[in-house]
Amino acid sequence: MAGGAAAETRQARSDLSLMGVYIEPDSQRTDKYGTAFRATYGKRLSESWWLEPTLFSGVIEAGRTGLTDYYQQGAGVDFSYRLPGERTFTPFGLIGAGVSRNDVANHSDSEFGGYGNLGLGVLTSAITDSGLRLRAEVRYVYDTFDDGLSDVHLAAGITLPIGTTRSQVVEKIRYIEKPVVIEKEKLVGMADSDSDGVVDGVDQCPNTLEGLQVNAVGCVETDRKQSVVLSGVSFEFNSDRLTANAKDILAKTADALRGQPDLRVELAGHTDSVGSANYNQQLSQKRADAVRNHLIDSGIAPERLVANGYGESRPVRSNSSEEGRERNRRVEFNVIQDSEAE
Repeated sequence: MAGGAAAETRQARSDLSLMGVYIEPDSQRTDKYGTAFRATYGKRLSESWWLEPTLFSGVIEAGRTGLTDYYQQGAGVDFSYRLPGERTFTPFGLIGAGVSRNDVANHSDSEFGGYGNLGLGVLTSAITDSGLRLRAEVRYVYDTFDDGLSDVHLAAGITLPIGTTRSQVVEKIRYIEKPVVIEKEKLVGMADSDSDGVVDGVDQCPNTLEGLQVNAVGCVETDRKQSVVLSGVSFEFNSDRLTANAKDILAKTADALRGQPDLRVELAGHTDSVGSANYNQQLSQKRADAVRNHLIDSGIAPERLVANGYGESRPVRSNSSEEGRERNRRVEFNVIQDSEAE
């Protein structure tokens, strides 16, 4: 089996959100408004659950003295549930509690207490190659200050991934299943456009993908297992959306399928071991489906294409190194044997 590893960006294990906040305060405080700044660090606990330590600091205007009446700070921890799966907008809910401090004008003391909050929000998909996303949320905040006050925080800002890398694999690799590799000889001086060892004048199946063994008339042999990695087929950050470069590569794959109309293939998606096994299996299936759908849109009959996601279950290298994880993230083009197609 010959080919190259596909480029891909790993999902973030943690992130940092920086947001501006508009405060609709309890009527017992004031009939005015407040503003604040909130910083939230997110740590992934599972596919959907996140632990989010958070800090906020702001002011609430009362308008009675012409000065700020409340300086308010808080530090706490939230548990956030983000809806699983890849989508343009990811809804989430949160619940948490923490310590609050209210410093009121014309009072000599600051009062420390506690607060609890509930919230709903949404995260967009990545809007830059670095994985930056937009975040918006609304929180109901109950503060124990002054016998209990209820505020509403409306926040919006950005979320930055922490610990993600984006790598492009350009090294061509060959996996040898047998101790002897047999190369077909080319006829010198005669054109062989797809480099399969059969000259164009004889080749009945043009545009064969490199690495597949063909018969005497240039058609892929389907009486035995064959597989190549679709080198360069990559996706947007933490998504099943194909990159522009991947679509160019799949145009050549579609040409190869058109060149041999009886060829049936499995499109197999694979990931590394970063993240939960269930999440990786779902992501690999969605990416295999995306490749299949693109080929169907290119005119290939649906019954010729099977898409399967194998997640992290079939590594070709150890996941203990970055290089190994890069090799394991791939989409394979597997020839379906005649005996399997029957």
